[in-house]
Amino acid sequence: MRWNSGVSSQVVNKIGSKITLRGKRANQFHQYNPNGIEEMDTSQKFDIPPGVPTCLVPFDKVWEEQFWATVSYYELNTRVGEQVKVSSTTITIDGFTDPCINGSKISLGLFSNVNRNATIENTRRHIGNGVKLTYVRSNGSLFAQCESDSAIFVQSSNCNYINGFHSTTVVKIANKCSLKIFDMEIFRQLLEDCSRRGFDASFDLQKMTFIRMSFVKGWGAEYQRQDVTSTPCWIEIHLHAPLAWLDRVLSTMGPTPRPISSIS
Repeated sequence: MRWNSGVSSQVVNKIGSKITLRGKRANQFHQYNPNGIEEMDTSQKFDIPPGVPTCLVPFDKVWEEQFWATVSYYELNTRVGEQVKVSSTTITIDGFTDPCINGSKISLGLFSNVNRNATIENTRRHIGNGVKLTYVRSNGSLFAQCESDSAIFVQSSNCNYINGFHSTTVVKIANKCSLKIFDMEIFRQLLEDCSRRGFDASFDLQKMTFIRMSFVKGWGAEYQRQDVTSTPCWIEIHLHAPLAWLDRVLSTMGPTPRPISSIS
């Protein structure tokens, strides 16, 4: 990875052990341009591998679905407002109060909560320009760019797998820096492998289809907050295409071999 000398070395780090993404780990990311933003490769495409069970409905119908994600906003352990389905390939989630519904912005300042405490109120004031999400439909990649003056914190097991981190690692992204937080090619490879190992292994991949992201306040080993539900403001992103693909694979399999009863 090529780092801009004007960007802090703590731009993207592994929470819990202060591993800065340099050397071998850094090379697993796409190259950064002089503005400190990861360049997005939109050329790579792929087909369903022979080893993955499929249905009669072609996969490209899922891939071209209008809505590619559902975004939910939380304050502590409470979901606030309605879930928002996303269709625009670029969407900004900020802390302002834009009432216009144009499909390319979600303003968290519009979401009301009568149980909101002073810490949440103060955090919301610092979200600012928030985060810009860019979805590349041609290959299913998702990028997050921090537009806020305060950092954002991302937990993506797909991103963690790429970089050899523990699946629950939280990654910090500083202002004006970008990171690929989901790679469909990696998901494809894992799904192909897990489909050969049965229902349980495949079902566990559903954890890779959602991404958690907090604003301003982080969580994990180096923070006083150990769980995302302890952070004042955070979102959860559910990715439709991998969920639909996983659903089709699971529907071709038998039930889990693990026994269960009504009294267990």
